Amino acid sequence: MPNTVTHRSTPGPPLKLALLLYPGCMPAGLFAAADMVRAANLRSQTTLIEIAWVGVDRQPVPTWQGPALTPNLAVEHANADAVLVPGLWLSSPEGVDASLTLLAPVVQALRALPRQTALWSYCAGVALAAGSGRLKHQRATATWWLRAPLEQQFPGVHWCFDEPLVTGPRATTAAGANGYLPLMLQVLAARMAPQALKDLQELLMLPRPRTVHPAFAGHDLMTTTQPELRRAMLWVQQNPASGLTLPQLADALGVSPRTLARRVQQHAGMPAAQWMRRIKLRQASEALCDTALPLKRIAADLGYASEAGLHRAFTQATGQTPLAYRMAHGVR
Repeated sequence: MPNTVTHRSTPGPPLKLALLLYPGCMPAGLFAAADMVRAANLRSQTTLIEIAWVGVDRQPVPTWQGPALTPNLAVEHANADAVLVPGLWLSSPEGVDASLTLLAPVVQALRALPRQTALWSYCAGVALAAGSGRLKHQRATATWWLRAPLEQQFPGVHWCFDEPLVTGPRATTAAGANGYLPLMLQVLAARMAPQALKDLQELLMLPRPRTVHPAFAGHDLMTTTQPELRRAMLWVQQNPASGLTLPQLADALGVSPRTLARRVQQHAGMPAAQWMRRIKLRQASEALCDTALPLKRIAADLGYASEAGLHRAFTQATGQTPLAYRMAHGVR
């Protein structure tokens, strides 16, 4: 599938990626994605991904406070393996419903895509993907402040707002205005050797993740190039904290627990069990920083046995209570 995380040892046919333009979209992420693809193709000395700029039709599309851009193709004629849906400007969560009404032709075009076409979206663009019905009965994430309207309007989606990136066989969603970055890194990690991907991360002028507490440094997808460890991190993010065990993770990856423990120790410099706990605590730290959710709700969302257990583990790892951490690093 287009969004698998298993690295290809030999290049297959180029993936055909359509970058969707629609009225009021914020196209910066599309341009950045196109730059990443261009650099990946040059670094690999082969065409890994082919880009096409598409719209509902071929008419010029007015972007948010920017120029009108003209698609090369209508999305229905792109014959794409995947369509990337960028975000749009929303001044408040209440704007989701009005935007979906205004952009009904875009939603309909996404709904009409062939079943085998993967849909990738990030930030508020996830609302369009959800509106198309393509996320129904699937796991998905989106920007945290859209939680209430998305849960209300699309109860058939298995929302995972505590995860920055959620991949599936037919859809991939990412949170945040820069959500295209972990999304595209995930796609490229499936098609490039780890060293080549690392070169891209170091040489391209990519947005960097915000400064995090030293306890969580190196525990995110954006800084991890090894495909197996990226798969491991996704698995840990998607499973409840109280149920994390090394044998289960090793089984999910198809390796022995001993092999996995050795690779995690080499990569992270800590035992695998501690590494898994830190990944979950990083998720907790992001929820503390980006939302006003009470610690009890965060603990429940991430699968901790109790609020007290999360409080104790977080304080031990960071030297700060969750409340102190939120006061120091969280949104105002």
